[in-house]
Amino acid sequence: MKKVYSFMMLLFMVVPFSSSASFINFDDYVPQGFNSQMVSGSATTDGTELLLSGNLWVYLDGAFDITADTVMYFTMEGFGLNPEIFGVGFDNDNIVTPQTLFQTGGTENTRANQVGDYSVGDGAVDFAINVGDFFTGTFSQLIFILDNDSMSSGSEVLFSNVEFCTQNSACLTTGSNLNSANAVNAPSVALLSLFALFFTIRKRRSL
Repeated sequence: MKKVYSFMMLLFMVVPFSSSASFINFDDYVPQGFNSQMVSGSATTDGTELLLSGNLWVYLDGAFDITADTVMYFTMEGFGLNPEIFGVGFDNDNIVTPQTLFQTGGTENTRANQVGDYSVGDGAVDFAINVGDFFTGTFSQLIFILDNDSMSSGSEVLFSNVEFCTQNSACLTTGSNLNSANAVNAPSVALLSLFALFFTIRKRRSL
């Protein structure tokens, strides 16, 4: 019995599963106006969702590491009037830098990296941007854009399920875990159940 017990303990320690990464919880942040671009409207957070209404750019303050294999996943849905710019981006100094911005749609062509042609009416669309193909570094501002200077009200956009994935992290969006060296390891439910069953049998035999 001691040998079996030792084997079970070893199995418990070396057969973990890697937990998935999590979507950004917008309630953990206070969206702030980026540059002078928060002209009108509001930003409302609800867990994994951020709703922008009006004509504004907002950013989340944090530390966002972009490596060569970083992919940014998110879902976007617009409502109301078509704005000039839908988009996301990164920055460090609160100055508009087209090279670190991504335009996902809108009626205006800008110098930002063009990654989509979304229009209101397209519904909820999933985006996967290979950010690391464009630039790398650590950024203190994650930007979300709803720009409509010609009509400061009447446009809305909902960003949801925002997640950053790399080859070394688990990914909720894709359901994959590629070489998850940086993933949080925890024992699987099946293993825990097996371990509990083993102790139950062992206890009954000792009665």
